[in-house]
Amino acid sequence: MAGVRLPADVELEDRLAFGLTGRQLALLAGSAACAYAAERLAAGLLPLPFALAAGVAVAALGLALAFAGREGLSGEALALAALRHLLGPRRLLLAPEGLAPPLPGAEGLRAAPLEPPVARIRRSGLVELADGSHCRLLAVRGSSFLLRSEEEQAAYVAAFGRFLNGLVEPVQIQVAREHASLEPQAGALEQAADGLPAPLAAAAAEHAAFLRSLGGGEGSLWRRRILLVLRSGERDAAVAEAALARSAAQAAELLRGAEVVLSPLGGEQVSALLARALDPPAGPPGSLREGVVEGARLAQP
Repeated sequence: MAGVRLPADVELEDRLAFGLTGRQLALLAGSAACAYAAERLAAGLLPLPFALAAGVAVAALGLALAFAGREGLSGEALALAALRHLLGPRRLLLAPEGLAPPLPGAEGLRAAPLEPPVARIRRSGLVELADGSHCRLLAVRGSSFLLRSEEEQAAYVAAFGRFLNGLVEPVQIQVAREHASLEPQAGALEQAADGLPAPLAAAAAEHAAFLRSLGGGEGSLWRRRILLVLRSGERDAAVAEAALARSAAQAAELLRGAEVVLSPLGGEQVSALLARALDPPAGPPGSLREGVVEGARLAQP
């Protein structure tokens, strides 16, 4: 049976007239009225060329809002995001007790306390967000896609498509890189070498030094971390936990066809992950940084 291509833009707005949507027609009508008003207002204060330029500028702004867009965001959404960015603080700081008064000469630096969206992390791994909703984090471990045959790749894509089609609540797939250290393996090797004959102990120590050297210098090791975040709008923790458990089991079953393994994270793991995400980078060489970034307090199930 021949495959059928489904459009990815099934949520497009209806076009009412002249191939334009209702939003675009409203923006164009509003910008035309504003452009005429701006031209009439400027005509009484400025020469005619300047008044016409003011009307054209307002009309051009309306056209940009009506037809501009990027990655699913409309022109007015982009304009509001840009305005919010320009007027918002330039720095978000970890300051649970509030910000200290600015130093002399630093009054122009706009800063605000960082408010993490996490309100509580339960030991079961259920995360209560600041708006009252809940989510669960699942670690993702997959297999190589490029090394598979075309038939296997098609099966992987079909399995992932079934997973996407079965979604009811919003999900987030996060892919990040973090430094990997072989220090635990080197330490375990040195510990296991205790009591061995001298030649074997020397070989173990040499291999432990080699493992430590792999993570330093220009050849630093990186580990890719993939997380699947499932979210539920339920306010009750017990109901949300049951719903997210069903969603996690369904996602694991659907992605099994793509050889993707999902592992729910516990509360300790989620807390450590949040602490690493909020941990600021180290300063320049020779600087001193003190203090500990603590994760969210774990709550009882």
